[in-house]
Amino acid sequence: MGIGVNLKKYLLAIAGLLGLGGVAVQSNAVDEPLFKNINREDSEIQKAHSLAAETIDQFEQYVKEQRNVTYMAKLRFRNPDLSEELGTDQFLYMWLTNVFYHEEEKLFSGTFFEVPEEMQKWHQVGQRLGFEHDDVFDWMINDKGKVKGAFTIRVNRSRLKTDSEKLDFDEYIGISEYEPIR
Repeated sequence: MGIGVNLKKYLLAIAGLLGLGGVAVQSNAVDEPLFKNINREDSEIQKAHSLAAETIDQFEQYVKEQRNVTYMAKLRFRNPDLSEELGTDQFLYMWLTNVFYHEEEKLFSGTFFEVPEEMQKWHQVGQRLGFEHDDVFDWMINDKGKVKGAFTIRVNRSRLKTDSEKLDFDEYIGISEYEPIR
């Protein structure tokens, strides 16, 4: 199942660089993704990552079903060039789609659907990457707009000030309903 252009742009946008301090939004051309810098000490994002870790077995069960929905996982990638330039590890979070669970290997795999320019030396659109449970910082299942998981997305949405911004946000990424977190 394909992913909508708006969802692709947003998911890369919330990938965000971690550790550069503060929250900033960079807006490029309309068709370009937006990037959000997230402070390494952001307690709400840390809590979202913890919720994803606590529910990763639930995600695995959903992925094993392989229904006609979009399965996604957010992973952390070290940016080698920026890390070297700044002298400290810098990370980028990116979402992979078409997540599948390989029972025999006890591994997930997913496909890059967008890769920021600074990471294209190492990863390409369409490349499938294997990863373990511990590598997942967030997960999401989108069933025609009805979403399970998406813990970091919920944090970013909660920080919007008006109902209008929240509606625009949901429309932009293709979410019509957030299932309750259990």
